[in-house]
Amino acid sequence: IATRRGGKGIKENIISLKQFTETAGVAHANELISKYENKLDKDLEDFLKEKAVLFEKLGKSRTFFVFSTENNHFDLLGYFTIALSILRIPEEFSKRKIKQFDGFSSKIKNQKLTEIPSILIGQLGKNTGSFKTIKGDDLIAHCLAAIYQGQQYIGGRVIILECKNNNYLKTFYERHGFNLLDKKYRKDELLVFSKIIDEKDLLSL
Repeated sequence: IATRRGGKGIKENIISLKQFTETAGVAHANELISKYENKLDKDLEDFLKEKAVLFEKLGKSRTFFVFSTENNHFDLLGYFTIALSILRIPEEFSKRKIKQFDGFSSKIKNQKLTEIPSILIGQLGKNTGSFKTIKGDDLIAHCLAAIYQGQQYIGGRVIILECKNNNYLKTFYERHGFNLLDKKYRKDELLVFSKIIDEKDLLSL
């Protein structure tokens, strides 16, 4: 369990769904999940309640709870889910742009790279039903810290996520070092943001 003081002075803890389930039991985990609400994005609520536990068992993703235990009360503040994924390179990308993502080359076996191994932030959401609140900046800080810690063991260069075409979300992710993937988007297609991990990020651990 990792602990940090949030922007609102609340002592925030983080625990993986896997560890929570092993410690408290599946029934307790499901009870906690059932109390999660997200009035801003129903998809976040649906994933946690319908898929998170199954995906955890299958090894498809890892979900983490961010919570507070002030006044001896367990309060779920939010959660995030990360997974291994790939970034599909848009056809219009130049060799220079591809090399920037790969870090080494734009080709493999004399063929232009079409995919880059990536770490996906699949879910990131507050619990709007909580008595206490967590700032979005603090929630993504927890998420990135977990990714950087994992990167120490398995490597990885690129973080990706998808989000709706929403000015608030775009500004939020750009503020945290993500860049919109420069490609043609279909109407209502989710936007793809990426962030290249550098040594400065890892030194913050």
